[in-house]
Amino acid sequence: MLGFMAVSGIFGLQNLQKLDIAVKFPEEIYCDIPAQLTVQLATKRGILPHYLLTLHLAGVVTGFPIIRPGERKEQKVLVTFSSRGAGTVTRAKVSSPFPVNFFVRSNPFSLTAAYLVFPRPKPLPSGWSSSDPAETRNSSQLHKGSSGETESINRYTGKEPFKQIHWKLSARHDELLVKEMAEETGEPVIINLDLLPGRVEERLGHAAFLINRFMSEGRAVGLELGEKQIPPGITRGHRLKMLGELALYAQD
Repeated sequence: MLGFMAVSGIFGLQNLQKLDIAVKFPEEIYCDIPAQLTVQLATKRGILPHYLLTLHLAGVVTGFPIIRPGERKEQKVLVTFSSRGAGTVTRAKVSSPFPVNFFVRSNPFSLTAAYLVFPRPKPLPSGWSSSDPAETRNSSQLHKGSSGETESINRYTGKEPFKQIHWKLSARHDELLVKEMAEETGEPVIINLDLLPGRVEERLGHAAFLINRFMSEGRAVGLELGEKQIPPGITRGHRLKMLGELALYAQD
């Protein structure tokens, strides 16, 4: 019996070794709103599979019944972050009852998975107009055109002018690709954090709400955070940059 227990212990420990853990975060994570993470578990073994694995990471638990040699599996999990700002997942644990379910063994793992949590968007209170904390300047309604910032890369349809063809990317992909440009034809908006109602966290939430709302309407949006100013822009990257500034505001 002791020999059996010893052998099962060896197999149980080996079942938890030579594993790789990775985490993929979505581009947009908002405080107190569930975010879908992708967790990956891969084996570095070339012969035996891993059985009945349970991954514990970022406060959630997900199972991997079997991982075969050379295989990488992933699961989607929902995680809610309770505070805004930058963070890093540094620890994870894998456990398993394999091989005989007498004991549940576990093995800790170290990793570095950085993420950024934006303030939760918060509509303005009743009686406040979205124009109250915003200053409008010049033109900005978003339409596809041949001027402005590059919005996306798409296949050439024959309708676009040759000057929009992205020759370097086209050469790498063996097909013609064009730059879809964003043309400005309305009034840009500058959101001033100091003019928003409420305490700091409420104002940050209002600013996140206004950024997403105005840009979904095709408006160019800029941001003023005290002495820091971000000029209006219309791209997704610009929107994420402003939300990132809100996430890190006054956290030094």
